[in-house]
Amino acid sequence: MHRAVPQPPADKRNSLGLPAPSSPIVPRTVRLFRPYRSQVVSVVVLILLTASIGVVNPLLIKTVFDSALFPDGGPDMHLLWILAAIMSSIAILNGVMGVVQTYMTNQVGQSVMRDLRDDVYAHLQGMSLGFFTSTRTGEIQSRVSNDVGGIQSVVTSTLTDTISNTVIFISTIVAMLILSWQLTIVAVATVPFFFALTRVVGKKRRQVTSEAQRSMAEVTAITQETLSVSGIMLAKLFGRQAHELA
Repeated sequence: MHRAVPQPPADKRNSLGLPAPSSPIVPRTVRLFRPYRSQVVSVVVLILLTASIGVVNPLLIKTVFDSALFPDGGPDMHLLWILAAIMSSIAILNGVMGVVQTYMTNQVGQSVMRDLRDDVYAHLQGMSLGFFTSTRTGEIQSRVSNDVGGIQSVVTSTLTDTISNTVIFISTIVAMLILSWQLTIVAVATVPFFFALTRVVGKKRRQVTSEAQRSMAEVTAITQETLSVSGIMLAKLFGRQAHELA
């Protein structure tokens, strides 16, 4: 049994009766992850650990050059072997945690996608008969399959990548300040430019993606109408095959 989903006000729905993009996105997204709080916390902890450990090796490399390879009195091979072993262990540990993080992230993401599809289906079940008579079946199918599938990468990788990149950025800045604050200032000075460029590209990409999703819905609707048994029979009966290809 699918539960009924409350419908938003009419002025906040799109053509399919679903919430319009102007409604709050972040709160709705967070609600999807609430049933999986413990897994999400575990993923965040793993992200913090892997991102933080990743900047340890650059600091160890500095120690390798300063204290093991070129110290006063000649190379210290014993220290070099110790540092090499530590760096190798960190790389292996980081890789193992990365695998576990990826597994847990995909597990949570797929569970969220399943819940989202169930909610969309339950919402459509609660729509009026007039909605189904005024909306093409192919467009509804496209919303359930293509649009919902289009956000799969968001819940499986984008969110974790955002957290990971944020932690990496902060920890990298700290490591760079330890190594050379002068070069850190030069590097950070370029960040606003790339941030502005990313925003411009992001806005353009959203427009292109929205248009692509609308086109996909149109293609699905036309395919469903023309390639169904009744659609093919009508096309052949009235000799409209060439018209359908136009």
